Amino acid sequence: MLSRGKPRPISLVTTAAFGTALAALLLVALFPIFPRQFNIHESDVASRTVKSPRSVSFESGYLTQQRRDEAANAVRPALVFDPSVRTTQVSQYDKATSQMTQIRTQATDVARKRDALASLQLSPRSIDTALALANDRWQFVIAEGRRVLTQELSVSLDDTSATSARDSVDSSIAPDFNADEALLTAEIARPLIVSTLREDPAKTEQARLAARAGVAPERINIEKGDVILSAGTPVDRVAIEKLNAAKLVSKRVEWRNVVAAAILAIIAAGAIAGYLYVLQPRGITSERHMIALALITAAPLLVAKFYLPLVLPDEHRYFLPYILPVAAAPILITALLETDVAVVAAGVIGVLIAFVSAFLPDVSLVASITVLDTFRLLLVYALGPILGVYLVHRADRLNRYLTAGFAVAAASYVMLLATWFIDSDRHIADLGWMAFAAGISGVTSGVIAAGAFVTAGVLFGVTTRVQLMELSQLNAPLLRRLQDEAPGTFHHSIIVGNLAERAADLVEADPLLTRVGCYYHDIGKVLQPGMYIENQLGGETPHEAMSPTESAMIIRQHVSGGAELARRARLPERVQAFIPEHHGTRLVAYFYRKAAEHDPNVDPALFAYPGPRPQSKETAIVMLADSTEAMIRSSPDRSPERIDQLVEEVIGERVGEGQLDDSDLTLRDLRTIAESFKATMRAVYHPRVQYPEPTAMEVKRRLLRMPLRTPAAERREPDPPRRRRKYER
Repeated sequence: MLSRGKPRPISLVTTAAFGTALAALLLVALFPIFPRQFNIHESDVASRTVKSPRSVSFESGYLTQQRRDEAANAVRPALVFDPSVRTTQVSQYDKATSQMTQIRTQATDVARKRDALASLQLSPRSIDTALALANDRWQFVIAEGRRVLTQELSVSLDDTSATSARDSVDSSIAPDFNADEALLTAEIARPLIVSTLREDPAKTEQARLAARAGVAPERINIEKGDVILSAGTPVDRVAIEKLNAAKLVSKRVEWRNVVAAAILAIIAAGAIAGYLYVLQPRGITSERHMIALALITAAPLLVAKFYLPLVLPDEHRYFLPYILPVAAAPILITALLETDVAVVAAGVIGVLIAFVSAFLPDVSLVASITVLDTFRLLLVYALGPILGVYLVHRADRLNRYLTAGFAVAAASYVMLLATWFIDSDRHIADLGWMAFAAGISGVTSGVIAAGAFVTAGVLFGVTTRVQLMELSQLNAPLLRRLQDEAPGTFHHSIIVGNLAERAADLVEADPLLTRVGCYYHDIGKVLQPGMYIENQLGGETPHEAMSPTESAMIIRQHVSGGAELARRARLPERVQAFIPEHHGTRLVAYFYRKAAEHDPNVDPALFAYPGPRPQSKETAIVMLADSTEAMIRSSPDRSPERIDQLVEEVIGERVGEGQLDDSDLTLRDLRTIAESFKATMRAVYHPRVQYPEPTAMEVKRRLLRMPLRTPAAERREPDPPRRRRKYER
């Protein structure tokens, strides 16, 4: 390669920044958080049957809690003796007997007294006894009842024992009481005998905690393929636990999946960034190009991240995971940037999509994703787009995108068909669904790529082939102006374009870009067309009245002026590059040598073009073609031998000057270019037959302005006049 020390368009810093940004985008696409397929709640009714994709064993928190609550609720409250119960009840006894004593002493009729005592829940017999007792005997009854009550409430009584004590209170009364007195005493004391126990919260809670601890965790074992939910059945807490355990609705992000996604994102981004830095593809020359590459590469992964969880695993065998227009991304990269980069991107995209499906299985609901599913995705989305990439290479018509889409569809179908034969669960109906999925994927990819082509080209500053085709039309504004104002330059540009285009095609440069660059490389000459010899009609030239330095300055101005015209016309950057680079840093040789005749020490810098030297194959070819055409056109000897000699001299001179050091041309390329130039220029300046002098008859007929006829025709009688038809009038 001729290049010696050419600066890398893609620096190490730029590459590192690109790799970091791309890795971040890929990590976003690969991060193991997926849209939930089940937005399910307790008491919902399952819309479909759900089977476990894996075998799991887990502790059911709900069932364990339920069993422990039952054990705790079965524990009786812990009771202790409460002396305050006795005090309270004795006080109630004193209050009741005091009221009864007051009723006995009231100066009222017996009937009212009986009614008042009846309200105290005394039987008629006891009422009669209470009214008939003498005061001293009444006091004995009160005292005995108080004694009996205090005695009964001085021991621990639960509800059961309190009932027994009330029933047997008669046996505790003094034996010297008659039956009526004993009955009255019992009726007064009996209602006040209650349980003397109260609950101890601390001991109760301790006992319940012990009961909970005694219940072992409730474990649930689920085998792969077991039904977790049946269609039409209500969802309970246990079913939700099973779904979570089977990782069907879990939102938890596992650190292992995050690490795996990060590693793969870094490797993928590093592979693409390393490729760009090492090989320096010609189609990627700016940061905007790299931004476009990063976004286009990450876009299908983001789509797959949200789409695949909805259709994987392919339980119904509709092959819906394979309808994504993933090939649109590599095709678009090819059209906008570089074919080889698109191939690398296609492989990376396919691998990452396979990763999403295989290593992040949280997307599965009904059945597990098989190795075959992952393999299919890898084949369809990694290898399928490559065919479309090469078919759309240098596409200058929209139908090429549709052709590429159909090719992707065919390739995808072939790969699906190949995997179908090794699928143990294959069905004849699969063939139709595979064709449908492949067709949707391929055709949609072509349509999306074609639709995004122009927009993305403008957005990211990429010179598209559509733009080049428009600029190559000879009625384009700048070319029309060049044709009208500088026809000699226009004719020269057309010839140089034909010369360079063929050579560019032979050395695998871009022929269309080369031809368009030739058309515009001398556009600056329209500013002063008469200063350039190809536009002069002979006679005295304006340069005869100027110094060589002034003439050289005017000649060099067609570069700066042309660059300004191209900028105002918003020509693509790659087309603008031809204007300064086709002369490189060469001297305006004619005027420099003329100046050196008078002053051998004249500064060459006054006669040098600003440059830069050609930075690509295309601009280098135009430099050679421009010099070759001018040299041969100015030579009086245009024999094939002389043409070959001049071509070799021009190319050798440019190599010796170092003008091609920054291009990507190799010695083999230069040999090919030389042979192409020779063949083309020989065809342009091929020898022609020398025609003899016109005959006397020809001269006579010209003078008479009569049509040339044979003697026989001259002797023929003229045709009679015919009547003209109506439509001939």
